Amino acid sequence: MSTRYFRSTPEIYDVVCGQLDSSYGYPNESTKTQRTLPQANELPSDAEGRVYLAVDAVYCDFILPSAMLPQLIGSGAVEELDESTYLQEFPQTPVL
Repeated sequence: MSTRYFRSTPEIYDVVCGQLDSSYGYPNESTKTQRTLPQANELPSDAEGRVYLAVDAVYCDFILPSAMLPQLIGSGAVEELDESTYLQEFPQTPVL
């Protein structure tokens, strides 16, 4: 499994999750799926309050995330990290 690592402010993360949830039609009563990604307060965060997300790279290739990520990263709203940078901050964090 390949993993990608990201960090952003909780506010940006919540906006992105809201857009994904809306596009995917979540919450969905028939599948019992509530959200696309975890709540910001469920993610590891650093001393500056930024949230960190480790996610399977396959998810990033889905249509909506793959369309959103280049713009988010290009604008600086979301930063992609390499694995060693992420693991320095959170050596025991599970991948979602």
